[in-house]
Amino acid sequence: MIKLIATDCDETLLSTDKTIHPRNLAAIKKAQDMGIIITTATGRGPYQLFDILEQIDNVKEDRFSILCNGGIIIDNLTKEVVDSSPIHYKKAIEVSNYCKEIGVHFEIYTDKHCYVFANGNEVKGNYDQNIYKFVQYAEDIKNLDKEIIVKVIIKNSNLNYLMSLEEDIARICDWDIAISYSSDTFMEINKKNVNKAKALEKLCDHYGIGMENVLTIGDNYNDKEMLEEAGFSAAVQNAHLLLKDVSKYTTKANNDQGAVGEAIEKFVLNQ
Repeated sequence: MIKLIATDCDETLLSTDKTIHPRNLAAIKKAQDMGIIITTATGRGPYQLFDILEQIDNVKEDRFSILCNGGIIIDNLTKEVVDSSPIHYKKAIEVSNYCKEIGVHFEIYTDKHCYVFANGNEVKGNYDQNIYKFVQYAEDIKNLDKEIIVKVIIKNSNLNYLMSLEEDIARICDWDIAISYSSDTFMEINKKNVNKAKALEKLCDHYGIGMENVLTIGDNYNDKEMLEEAGFSAAVQNAHLLLKDVSKYTTKANNDQGAVGEAIEKFVLNQ
């Protein structure tokens, strides 16, 4: 029996234009009316959710969001950080130095800000342009030890190029990090063993339920663990093949056609 639904945001819950399809909204409301807990599990930071939580009526007591791929969990009502798994400041420095050396765009996500180090690069990709209206552009990271560094992103529109950097990044961080990918544009670097599934397990412990009672929905490599470990899982039609392979179901609809709504209809509403 499903008691909690965790959905990714970009390319999953959100359409390409970053709106939420009416089919998704209707299905989420029906699930909530049945007492099912809704959780967003995203790579975004807390300052990048905008009005997503309001649209799905999830700004209420005892509801949480998994952010930065599980690096941080916030209370939806108070916006307080209730759990975090930060990257050590020295590792962030190592990644920063490497990115400056090879001249790639990178970003550092803390609990308070997204700091952008563009290195002169304009990167195109399928991401929310509004996010970059609220960032801090920076020259160095020397003062960021005063904040919780949750995630580092390397951004490039060539996914194969990003993947070619993986071994270098892992080596300079002594293999003590977790690397995933999203939106075919981002290499996402978290503390080792941090992922959306681990964060979901923490929420399940809080609610007193098991992962067998969870439905997860996603599209990209940073969703892999939560799709593998949940009792019920759905990859949206536009998901990478790997996600379709590890999921129990692949929707017929893509993210522009209400794929999250379809998954909820199948597993929860029996439609």
